[in-house]
Amino acid sequence: MKLYEFEGKILLQEAGIRVPKGSSVASAEEAKKVASSLGYPVVVKGQLLRGGRGKAGAIRFADDEATLSKATLSLLSMEIDGEKIDRLLIEEKIEKAREFYVGITLDPKKLQPLLMISTEGGMDIEEVADQHPDRLFTKPLPPLETPSPAQLADLVLCTGLRGEEMSQVVDVILKLVQAYFRFEAITLEINPLMISEGQGVFAADAKFEIDDSALGRVKEVERFSRPVGLDALEAEARRQDMTYVRMLQGDIGLISNGAGLGMATMDMISLHGGRPANFLDLGGNPTEEKMAAGLRIVLKTPGVEGVLVNAFGGIGNCERMAKGIARVVDELHPPQTVIVKMRGHSQEEGWALVESRQIPLVKFGTTEEAVVLLLRKMKERGAS
Repeated sequence: MKLYEFEGKILLQEAGIRVPKGSSVASAEEAKKVASSLGYPVVVKGQLLRGGRGKAGAIRFADDEATLSKATLSLLSMEIDGEKIDRLLIEEKIEKAREFYVGITLDPKKLQPLLMISTEGGMDIEEVADQHPDRLFTKPLPPLETPSPAQLADLVLCTGLRGEEMSQVVDVILKLVQAYFRFEAITLEINPLMISEGQGVFAADAKFEIDDSALGRVKEVERFSRPVGLDALEAEARRQDMTYVRMLQGDIGLISNGAGLGMATMDMISLHGGRPANFLDLGGNPTEEKMAAGLRIVLKTPGVEGVLVNAFGGIGNCERMAKGIARVVDELHPPQTVIVKMRGHSQEEGWALVESRQIPLVKFGTTEEAVVLLLRKMKERGAS
């Protein structure tokens, strides 16, 4: 479960980490009341579950009521990558001295949490790792061992911080580590962690994602339960008992009937220079209705220009899955390029249904061949 910034900051505060004064609002009138109580200047932040909002212009500054009204009206009518902004966070503006990045996420190679700190606060951590690897310092976090303040101090010293500021940052990081495990997070980032002259250390932002399987145990997040607040397509997929995850700036939609098959296909798409727009797993034995629902969701995913259906009819039935594909193609006549790779139980019957709709089909080839075919067909369509 991804949290909005204002929700993440509530949990950070409960963990003892200082955040700027502020409040979330849903209207320009509410924004005026909060800004008036805080005093100008204020920061106006659109609340989104995905990243990249700063670059998209969803963070503004207001020095008075007039600029605040302009900012709130603009942001509340904004939509970024299909997600509409319907809440804002109004905060006091902190005069900054220095910005740092501090975060914890799962290391896919070592399969354990990895603590990261960088002097390049405000930048995406992937960008820091690529452009300034010498300014990124890391420490693995064994789940059963809480690091001592001395161990964290050794890490923070690498950034050049000394004295009282170093001690304050160590304290924040220790509380961040404790919060990461307490709330069973997948990702927990403060970017930037702001050191303000004479005011101390603040978590100026919060990226917080809780493990979905832990939601029943982490009672603190029950107040954030919001089925209607999910990405509309994600919510639709959940109703159909499918796993769907949106990707930013992708153009290739993916449907698979198995998580491992789906992830391997995403890797192959990326290997050949493609950009996955989503991950959608139908599960082990998809019905005609589920395949049809999954294809509709992927076709509605913003930015999708091509779709790859990579299905294996082991437990599932290729004919049933093909009927779902055929139903949607007959109904929608989608402008996107659709490629199907399908093999297994009742494959001949499924192949006949797909081929009768003039959909390019990979019968005995590999996932790589299907990806290459899709990319070529997309290129041909774009050139025509």
